Amino acid sequence: MRKKLLTLLLVLSLLLAMCPVGLAAEARETDFFTDQPHADVNYADMTYEHLEAAPFLEEMEAIRALLSSGSNAKTVEERFDALTDRVLYLVTMYRLIDIRTYQNATDDTAAAELEHTYDVYLDVSDALCLLVRAILESPCAGFLKPQLSEEDQAYYLDYEAMSAEEKALESQEQALTNEYTAAAARITAEVDGQEWDDASAYYAYMDGLIAYEDYVEIADAVAREQNRVLGEIYLRMVALRKQIAEVQGYDSYTAYAYENIYQRDYSPEEIQRFHASVKEHIAPLFSDLLTLWQGEGSSEAFYQDYTGDAALDMIEPYIGQLSSEMAEAFAYMRSHGLYDTGESSAKADAGFTTILDYYGAPFFFNAPSGNVYDLTTAVHEFGHYNNYYWQSCGWNDSSKSIDLCEVHSQGLELLFSHFYPELFGQDGDAVLNYQLLTITGAIREGALHDELQQYVYATDNVTLEQINREYRRLCGEYGLVEADDPREMLYDWAQVPHTFTSPCYYISYAVSAAGAFAFWLDAQEGTYFDALDDYLAFVALPADMSFQESFQALQMDSPLSETYLEELTGTLRTTLKVEQRLEALPQDVSFSDVTEANWFYEQVRILASLGVVEGYEDGAFRPNEPATWAMAVAVLTRMGAEDLSAEDPDAPILRIELARLLARTLELSGKAGAPFSDTDDGAVAALAELGVLSGYADGTFRPNEPLTRAELCAAAYSLVMAAVDMMMGTFGQ
Repeated sequence: MRKKLLTLLLVLSLLLAMCPVGLAAEARETDFFTDQPHADVNYADMTYEHLEAAPFLEEMEAIRALLSSGSNAKTVEERFDALTDRVLYLVTMYRLIDIRTYQNATDDTAAAELEHTYDVYLDVSDALCLLVRAILESPCAGFLKPQLSEEDQAYYLDYEAMSAEEKALESQEQALTNEYTAAAARITAEVDGQEWDDASAYYAYMDGLIAYEDYVEIADAVAREQNRVLGEIYLRMVALRKQIAEVQGYDSYTAYAYENIYQRDYSPEEIQRFHASVKEHIAPLFSDLLTLWQGEGSSEAFYQDYTGDAALDMIEPYIGQLSSEMAEAFAYMRSHGLYDTGESSAKADAGFTTILDYYGAPFFFNAPSGNVYDLTTAVHEFGHYNNYYWQSCGWNDSSKSIDLCEVHSQGLELLFSHFYPELFGQDGDAVLNYQLLTITGAIREGALHDELQQYVYATDNVTLEQINREYRRLCGEYGLVEADDPREMLYDWAQVPHTFTSPCYYISYAVSAAGAFAFWLDAQEGTYFDALDDYLAFVALPADMSFQESFQALQMDSPLSETYLEELTGTLRTTLKVEQRLEALPQDVSFSDVTEANWFYEQVRILASLGVVEGYEDGAFRPNEPATWAMAVAVLTRMGAEDLSAEDPDAPILRIELARLLARTLELSGKAGAPFSDTDDGAVAALAELGVLSGYADGTFRPNEPLTRAELCAAAYSLVMAAVDMMMGTFGQ
């Protein structure tokens, strides 16, 4: 049986300027939830307080001394109520300092304080369980029994104190988690004499300071260094967690986590059938959706700034259209500053929602990505926030399982897409396609990482090399790499924070995303607000209902039923018209004189398939012939440029002429100091800095030579890839 108080911190904390607002005038009135108390306190005014265990333990002993006589029942009740209120305050202090460690991952003082508060919590919660048992066995039990279910009473009456070994292991796990958080924020890799981390490389690429090829090289170097440094910490975590499971009487840590941490109503063995179904049905669907997303194009909506209040300002007008109750929760969040979504280089790379129990105040944290993912994350986390806002925060109140909470978040993401046409105009379909791709990807990646962790915790003395090899094998089975990929190991599993901080968590994203799709599909097939009301009724279900019971309560199929994913995939393919859209994409084009041996093969092939460049009637492309002005204008026009013309269309375009044409089209300012020995032209410098144009091995640019058709394709391809890869970097976060 789970330790309710000891799992409270794990279950409620979910991993991903004050602005007063009121309820929208046109809020849709709903009545699904029960009112809860919420303190009128701003987050900025919530001060962390260092606490010690001794005062709590002394008060418990004082209460225990009163239990021998029923005449003390009223005094016991009053002092017990005050004590449990103080325990909720302790929990809230833990969460406040935890938030601080995410706001500044390099704050060693906060990390040490987090470890201290966690140790205090372990001692206090253990002693409180023993005190509850003593009260239930005493003449003063009359006030307490009505507060507890029969299951609760049985739990406390059977409760045994934590051993010194159990407490030590719990403390060690918290210390390792802090070590991981600090290390993850400090990892860099040296490439060509410069230190890079994930964020600096990503933003340098986004800002056009490095070329795509350089970004790939840097990202790979950082991933390998993360794998080396964080992998060593992870191996220690795995060994420690196996000890924890053994002490708790489990043969498997995975089984311990499923049952004791996450209260799942399915076992690791039962979920293996789900893994297989994801590989068979969801992985191919994701691959097709990715092909569509790349082939049908993105939009400017992806690259806007959604950090800080920007995303919240955009979604706020629509929250009231969903539900007056959701609007109330949203207004409380903003008016009390209970969120942190701004940019900061000190932040840990995470997004989560937690609840500050003492105040009845949920809190939303996000380290922004710099694109539309920040907006969808805001909607996702508000799904958690709304649930927490209406959740009772008593000392013994149950918490909903992680699987259910992720239905709340991903379900709201999908249902909120109803407003994309109004939010994004003609770009609404593109953003929806991205949204569907990420949610489908959550099923695939959730299953993959769960299967990887099941392997890790089942393998004796597992090594980092074994994990990297197994991850590579699974990536092949789930379609993340091509079948003929020659790599024997892959490393980027170490970039998933949940693997370290919330072991065996990731399957929740998969099963919940599968369930969340049911609400979205109902909205497509029937009345939107009927589907929305089903979603709200689902969120409002009692906290003690299990994952599969909750779907049954609404007469919906369990996402874990044998044929669910097969049927879901078929319905999604039909609803999204996947096959018809794939057939409508430009078909792959080949040329007789362009083979895989050519350096320009991929660039020419993709641009030709997209209809950006064309070959000749005899099937040749003639890549080494000079590109004409007509070809350059046609290529840029097909890529979206306007008002371009050429005085002499048939004349070859020189390399420097293309640089100036591109700079003018992209409205780039000239740069000083081109990195070539034979030109200092500002347009050349600007395009070289963006990685769109490059020179030769001898350090020259050869500005007055005609540009070849292959070289023009390379420049155009760099522009296309910059647009695609800026968004692809957000998948799996």
